[in-house]
Amino acid sequence: MKIAANVLLFFDICKRFVKKNEYSVLKWHAICSLRLKIVRIMKHFFSLVMAVLMAMVSAQACTKKKAASVPTDTDVTIIVMDSTQALLNGAEVKFGKQTLTTSFDGRAVIPADMTAKIKSVSVSCEGFKTKNITLGGGTTLLVRMEGKKQKAANDPYIAGSVRTAKSGVMYKTLSMAATADMDGGFVEEAAMDIAMPAMPDYAGAVNNAVAAGKLTAGEVNDFAKWYFWPAVADGSHKQYVTEWRIQPRHRFTVQVTNAAGYPVAAKAVSLLDGQGNTLFQAVTDNTGKAELWYQLIGNNLCGKHAGLKIQVDDQQAEAKEWTEGLNSFVLDEPCNGQSPITNDVDVMFVFDATGSMGDELNYLQAEMKDVIARAKDATGGLDIRTGAVVYRDHGDEYITRLSRLTADIATTQAFIDKQQANGGGDYPEAVPEALMAAVNSAGWNSEARARIAFLVLDAPCHQDSATIALLHEQVLNAAALGVRIVPVVCSGLGESGEYMLRAMALATNGTSFFLTDDSGIGLPHLKPATDSLKVEHLNDMLVRTIVEFSAMPECGQSPIINNQSPMTDDFVPNPFELKDLESGEVTIPHGEGVIYIVDVSGKLISIREGAFDEADSRWLQSQLSLPVGVYFLKAFIDKQWYTKKVLVY
Repeated sequence: MKIAANVLLFFDICKRFVKKNEYSVLKWHAICSLRLKIVRIMKHFFSLVMAVLMAMVSAQACTKKKAASVPTDTDVTIIVMDSTQALLNGAEVKFGKQTLTTSFDGRAVIPADMTAKIKSVSVSCEGFKTKNITLGGGTTLLVRMEGKKQKAANDPYIAGSVRTAKSGVMYKTLSMAATADMDGGFVEEAAMDIAMPAMPDYAGAVNNAVAAGKLTAGEVNDFAKWYFWPAVADGSHKQYVTEWRIQPRHRFTVQVTNAAGYPVAAKAVSLLDGQGNTLFQAVTDNTGKAELWYQLIGNNLCGKHAGLKIQVDDQQAEAKEWTEGLNSFVLDEPCNGQSPITNDVDVMFVFDATGSMGDELNYLQAEMKDVIARAKDATGGLDIRTGAVVYRDHGDEYITRLSRLTADIATTQAFIDKQQANGGGDYPEAVPEALMAAVNSAGWNSEARARIAFLVLDAPCHQDSATIALLHEQVLNAAALGVRIVPVVCSGLGESGEYMLRAMALATNGTSFFLTDDSGIGLPHLKPATDSLKVEHLNDMLVRTIVEFSAMPECGQSPIINNQSPMTDDFVPNPFELKDLESGEVTIPHGEGVIYIVDVSGKLISIREGAFDEADSRWLQSQLSLPVGVYFLKAFIDKQWYTKKVLVY
């Protein structure tokens, strides 16, 4: 080597020098010895470097050799994400004639028996550029998608073919109401006849003595205003979707009846993907309906879906999204009163008991006691079990306290009475932990005709990843158990919390209540994003909801609402306020227009437009094949509103 030759040359020079200068041999010998040691050290160093380089070259050659012979008996996992590394749910992975769809964790798995035949895959996702990926040996491939440039969207949401959403969302008083015109836009109809309950006169001094029946609230039933929800989720509250990573968007409504046409309650229903995997589970309510959601959880969702199925017992059918109609199933089940479905109604009250709730907690305690007693009377022969959860936050005296569901209402009342508002400190509270106690530990009856959880709070939960994941888990658990979450929003909540709670209510087939300033109690209250809000007493709303969520017709009986119940003819949420029913039968005239169809709970079932003959129960059955029950038609024909109650039996 060149180094060795240089060493020999060096020693030869030293030798000649020594012969000519014998008197300094000792001195130069010492110098040469030192240099020799240095050369030896350098030689060992370069040898080590050469060995490392040879090992790296060998390893690289070995890797290439292995890559050329990828095992064909191994699954290949494709993980799809965006530029921020957020996982994409619902992306399509295509190879040959096969198409896979990524799940909530952004993954799609190519089976081992196909990997040997595939050289590349195409990955597409709505809102992103399509990407072609070569399979280069490896069992996991990361695919980062690049977003498309978005054009400004001016078109409003289209429900069926009727454009029925505003470009802006706002809260309005009862003196105005948003109504759909026949050109697909919105008009403001001044002084519309809206049934409004008599409210206390707060012009003078407010009597704040703690008693039931004082708190006021408005209901925002997003199922009743489903056409309006995109204006919230994609408009005014869009920024909060990414915060909470929950999106009730792709909705599939299932209607289950027996052969006699009566609703079947407490029946498990599942949404399946093309491979038979369960995507979402729910339970039919007292009207025989269940709400299923596709891609409910996640930040980045690809909008396309294909091959989805709905399963009820051993029956399966292709899934239809809400705009395409109901997913109807007829089961060989006995009628109510002859089936395993009991007369039980389970009601849980879940309270935020932190210090910020002090201005309203005493009133809420009085309301709950009265609501329990009134609901017991209003439901007649139904057996109401009650329970309660109170919660605070981490670091407080406690996180949750639980009183399990019991038929002894006095037990629940005593538990609620002894609670006091304290602790908290920061704004967010332990909402997921409270839901975990209420959903998983309360002892729900799986055969009850209704399971309701009133969530009373003034703040959302913390927003770290672990807490949000726990929140998602509890929402999915509640839906799978048929527990309908009904938030009761108190003073102090902001828009972010509003979106979170309304999304939770939709996910679990519930509705949302917002306390208002009309009572003069508490601090200022949030005005929710909606077109109009009908103000009532909270007490009446809670009782009415328990009745609405539990009323079921029995075989052979007309589905007439008990005159003693608080479920009056004017309860349906905006924009379905009922008028003229007290004056006799309403006739919806022949003509061209739009008809909204809602059920007894105020849920919007369908929108129909076109030319109509007289709309009655026979027309309703021919349009939707609805089960026995009470329904309401609200028609806009020839620029006039008509509302009609229809009994289907």
